[in-house]
Amino acid sequence: MKEIIEGTSIANEFKAIFACSYYYNENGEAVWPAAAVNYTNKTQFLFKINKGIFSISDSVKINESVPEEDKRIPFNNMVYFGDGETDVPCMKLIKQLGGTSVAVYEPDNLKKEEIAKRLMRQERVNYLCPADYSENGRLDRLVKAIICKIKADEDLRRFKKRMTENINM
Repeated sequence: MKEIIEGTSIANEFKAIFACSYYYNENGEAVWPAAAVNYTNKTQFLFKINKGIFSISDSVKINESVPEEDKRIPFNNMVYFGDGETDVPCMKLIKQLGGTSVAVYEPDNLKKEEIAKRLMRQERVNYLCPADYSENGRLDRLVKAIICKIKADEDLRRFKKRMTENINM
């Protein structure tokens, strides 16, 4: 998966890519999984993103305490899209920590839609949407609204910080 993402036009927009990857021999042939991603380490990657840790193998910094104001990406600015059972812990974690989680499902798969609805009823996700990525589709409109909300929240946070600094002078 990492190699696929690295081959996209937006790969250079990411500081790090946490995904399954392969070890390649001298001929460039994949010979062994280099990194496997499961539901447990998916949550660990969220904390790495939160703290600004870019190494997939760093197991020391992840356990260090970091003041909230020093965290690179606050959880309330995170959006997690999940389409399966292995995403449930991350979706719930992001939602609990003030971020936004979205369960996506195959548009014509009633079983997957029912699973997404169950996650919504159980308050494990904020939203559910068919996995239709077309422009102006339901998911596209939801994502744009979430981004606007995150920006508004961040603007208000900065406004309050400046106001508080002026009061304390």
